[in-house]
Amino acid sequence: MSSSLGRAIVFLSASNFFFGIGSIIWIYYNLVGGIEIPYPSLADVFWAFNILFFILGVIELGKGMGAGYKLRTPLGKATLILAPIIGVSLTYFVFISIGQGGSLGFEDSTPLQIFINMYYLLGDVVIFTVISLIYGLSYKILGGKFKWPANILFIGAILGYIADAIFTFQEAQGTYYNANIGDLLFTSSVFLSVVAVGSLDIKGISSRVREELTMFAPRADKAINNLVLEIVQRQVHIIGPVAWDEAVKVQGITIDAQKNSISVTGDPKVVLEQLVGKYEGLFGNASLEICREATRKFIAQVPQEQIPQILK
Repeated sequence: MSSSLGRAIVFLSASNFFFGIGSIIWIYYNLVGGIEIPYPSLADVFWAFNILFFILGVIELGKGMGAGYKLRTPLGKATLILAPIIGVSLTYFVFISIGQGGSLGFEDSTPLQIFINMYYLLGDVVIFTVISLIYGLSYKILGGKFKWPANILFIGAILGYIADAIFTFQEAQGTYYNANIGDLLFTSSVFLSVVAVGSLDIKGISSRVREELTMFAPRADKAINNLVLEIVQRQVHIIGPVAWDEAVKVQGITIDAQKNSISVTGDPKVVLEQLVGKYEGLFGNASLEICREATRKFIAQVPQEQIPQILK
């Protein structure tokens, strides 16, 4: 839970878990209770948590994809304003204007039904807004090992959005039945989410291995050491302990795990190029932006000839 990627995996896994429990309860009502459409029911409690944790997971994944850095730009700030407006407008059009004929449908609803309906509606707004914001800001810089898992997750979210719209329309028209096209889309959405989370689950280096890699080599320039350490630590904050694993693979870097320090024993320029290449292979330009951000902190301390062009 110490990195954005780690938190994303935990939250998205919890989202899938709660969806599964909610589905089991729904089926129980169908088969044992003889209730064809148990709405609202205990299943909605778990589906409410499903939505909450999915939103949290996507937000954390967005941090790892570099959306936070893009928000600082004028385009990012404009997108931050436009995305919620588009999300609210589209959701109102799809779920209210089309799905319920322009009415919120609260006339014959209990307070509990009104609360649940509003929760689901707001959940759809937030999911659409967050995904639009993150994907819109990160699309051009998204790359590397995690590009396709992120794409799969977002496709699954879109399928879930469409499935919810179908359910809303059919429930309002009184034409809903179990195992219809909407349920197929719900199932496909969660399946893609599970596949995406499984693809994100990479293991970092263990503490035991870190200790075995402890070496005491001659120290290079202190500023270079601090720069490399800063880059690794920022990547650890995003992708977790695997950032150390990638650093270990770079020739010319010596790690003292006990002191949590790094010494550059090779050509600093070559070492930095290789290290950045390792991280870029995971998250593409998003990781590259993090490395550049770290470099700016030490730009006045490190000789320019030791900084590769990719970090300037």
